[in-house]
Amino acid sequence: MSALESAARDGGLDVIRIAKGVDVVAIIREQMRLGLNLFVAAGGDGTVHSVVQPLINSEAALGVVPVGTFNHFARDLGLPLHWRDALDVVFSGDTRQVDAARVNERFFVNNVSIGLYPELVARREERGRDYPRWKARIYAAIVTLRKYPHVTLAVESDYLNEIVRTHVFVVSNNSYDLSRLGVETPRATLEEGRLSVYWLPHMPRFALARFLAQYFAGRTKRTPGFRSFRTARVRVQSPRKRLHLGIDGEVFTMPPPLVITIMPKSLLVKVPWG
Repeated sequence: MSALESAARDGGLDVIRIAKGVDVVAIIREQMRLGLNLFVAAGGDGTVHSVVQPLINSEAALGVVPVGTFNHFARDLGLPLHWRDALDVVFSGDTRQVDAARVNERFFVNNVSIGLYPELVARREERGRDYPRWKARIYAAIVTLRKYPHVTLAVESDYLNEIVRTHVFVVSNNSYDLSRLGVETPRATLEEGRLSVYWLPHMPRFALARFLAQYFAGRTKRTPGFRSFRTARVRVQSPRKRLHLGIDGEVFTMPPPLVITIMPKSLLVKVPWG
């Protein structure tokens, strides 16, 4: 038993390991029916994604212990990144209502992506969990850039009706601060009640590499062709029968159309005081 599991049990929490074949949603719903109102996701954004599904628009609170790779949601909540400190927040922190979002019938807390990113994740996971992660990422990058997938999408909202041919299409729960660098790009708030939609036009590999250089230099908004807008709802149609999606860092497949909506202040979370 890990030190984290021991500390969680000592605090009165039941510990369930999430694995293939474990119906997390059914377990949580049964515990909610019995009157429990605090559920803790100890892991990364994919674990958070699994745990939040039955919690949206309920009186139950989500606690997050960030022991994953990137922990985007925990960072945007301002949670401590050491598990002991994060567990203290679970037991004695404040509560806060934040936005979530929904793509068709699945909720998400970070973003939905179409194009290169879900392909990158799928290729990375081909190597298995026992394969060194850095080697898996290099393998995934090589295979994905060789394949260089793109999608054609019909994007409809109150603000836009457009056919988009792109390698990178992202819809986020609230807006990212694109002046900040790299994979830890933060959101200033999780309570603005808006989706943000971002995409790049179809471009050659070299032009995409140049865009990535602009991105890591914090100059994304000045990149030719980069588009973004905010909305409460967006509908995405495609000629494909099924779309590969990255949702909170995990890969899913859904038939279009995708109807993506913001769900203002629909998730109760544990956060530090102050």
